[in-house]
Amino acid sequence: MKPSRVSSFTALGSIVAVVSFVSIASRPQPAAAQVAGAAFESPVTVVESRVVYEVRGDGTYTREETAKVRINTAQALQSQSQTYLPYSESLQRLEVLDAYTETADGQRVDVAPEQIVTQQGPISTNAPAFADIKIEAIVFPRMEPGATKVYHFRLTQMRPLFANEFSMLEQFPSVLDIDSATVTLIAPSDLKMHVQAIGVQGGAAKPEKRGQAKWIWTLEKGKAVPPEPGAVNPLDVSPRIAATTFADFGAAAKAYLAGAADKAAVTPAVKKRADEITAGITNPRKQAEALYNWVASNIRYVALTFGLGGVVPRTADAILETGYGDCKDNVVLLGALLAAKGIESSPVLVNAQNAYWQPEVAIVPGVYNHAIAYLPDFDMFLDPTASVAPFGVLPVRELGKSALVTAGLDKGAGLATLPFGAATAETVTKIEVAKDGSANGETTMSATGALEFVIRASMAGIPPGQQDQLAARLLASSGQLGQGTLASSDARNLAEPFSIRASFSLQNAMNAPGPGAMPIPLGIPGPVALAAFPRETALPARRQPSTCMPYDKTETTTVAFPEGVEPKQLPSAVEVENRAGRYEAKYTRDGRSVTVTRRLVLHPASAVCTPEDYQEIRALGQAVGRDLRAQIFY
Repeated sequence: MKPSRVSSFTALGSIVAVVSFVSIASRPQPAAAQVAGAAFESPVTVVESRVVYEVRGDGTYTREETAKVRINTAQALQSQSQTYLPYSESLQRLEVLDAYTETADGQRVDVAPEQIVTQQGPISTNAPAFADIKIEAIVFPRMEPGATKVYHFRLTQMRPLFANEFSMLEQFPSVLDIDSATVTLIAPSDLKMHVQAIGVQGGAAKPEKRGQAKWIWTLEKGKAVPPEPGAVNPLDVSPRIAATTFADFGAAAKAYLAGAADKAAVTPAVKKRADEITAGITNPRKQAEALYNWVASNIRYVALTFGLGGVVPRTADAILETGYGDCKDNVVLLGALLAAKGIESSPVLVNAQNAYWQPEVAIVPGVYNHAIAYLPDFDMFLDPTASVAPFGVLPVRELGKSALVTAGLDKGAGLATLPFGAATAETVTKIEVAKDGSANGETTMSATGALEFVIRASMAGIPPGQQDQLAARLLASSGQLGQGTLASSDARNLAEPFSIRASFSLQNAMNAPGPGAMPIPLGIPGPVALAAFPRETALPARRQPSTCMPYDKTETTTVAFPEGVEPKQLPSAVEVENRAGRYEAKYTRDGRSVTVTRRLVLHPASAVCTPEDYQEIRALGQAVGRDLRAQIFY
């Protein structure tokens, strides 16, 4: 998936990415290192933000924003010295009304006209059909820590995304210091507006004119909360406002289908391609699998964020002809191919990033920035843009999320929770230790469910010829000296089982000839290795909800000691269980060989874990970390 903002068109939303990037440096560190570090400082401060919506009866509107953003740190300087304002040329008009820098000593330096540049959206380079997206880039002069960039722009929605309907989502990101922010919404009084406001002051206000309705929301002195690795999107925990004219999610689904339904028509070209793909296959479920595999493998995914460029997909014929499409295009093509074989499907709207909040009011697109498919005949959700996700498997970021199913439920359209079933991973390693203390080993890794998507994606992203370099880096990153090779079956062949194979040689795996003590060598840690779990749970505590998923991972390692070296004392078995899951490790000896079997099972109640849940998960992480340091005496 390509990242996209979950907030509406807002300067604050674009700044969040900077804070997230800067916070990478705050990946889990030992507690002592965290105590010694400097206190968190918001990279920027939103000194003032004023947003005004004026909505017309047909759902079109203007959105005017004035923002004053002060740069606080050197790390934020590079990214925040310019502001990028995207818009759809066919649906919207963008006007920059004012832009200048206020230097640290109070001087005003205007942005020159040539420093406001209209750029083509990056996706249009590889996908001419999406050339509609433009970006207005404002480059600010004299920027330095302590300087403030000020800009004022107006976005005019010339055509509504959905006829006679309006939706908005504004957030005040919790990861930013916000001195003062206001959102004003003005609409015709006969336009029924459904509103949900969280963590802000205000609401309905007295309008200036008859026939108008007005709302004003404010936030004052918002103090930034330090970002945490693995936390949910700031949207989920930030003050926010959602407003829409849609009466409910069924009405929103109907509006989406009104623009998309005819695009999935079964044309002669679609029928011919569906027949070719399913030749010799009579079982409907197998036909659906073959069609999904073909779309996932043959239609290049081109990201296009909902809300920019519209929400209406292209026709199935156009997608077949060009060989690429965005998420809603891929869903349309899959739907048309399935319909050609008499299999029902419908589009599903979901958030594809780390935002899990489900609004009470039917804002569309709102939090939704991605489309997948639902097959009611099999009660199955599919993401045809996830090119390495096997049939019936969703990417990790979609598990357990609330999604808008546009048709096919018992109630027709409505909200549904995506599957959250456990995934499994199995790793088997055999290591032979030589008399000089070096060792050679081989590992096989396989997985099911979302973890299979993870391991397929990890291998699909490695450039040809660089597998051995990656193997060496993985060994070094885990504190092992040696060389290795990585290989796998074809990650993009969804019709065949997938596994990763690794071989490696280690220097000084054992102090020969002994006596001594040796931890079980890790070999080449795979993308779902247990060794990563202690690092993932290194934070002593969390203040924010975090993402989590259920899984069952098993690692079996057999170490054969050399002739004349006898393993004399094995580590004790481990068994730790709490409400988050369980971890167990067993050590057995057979002559000169020692086998350790480790198993970690997590079963969170939902895709979002509370700080209290995290403490239980961390206890398991501590148990895994201790066990990985256990040693065999010889």
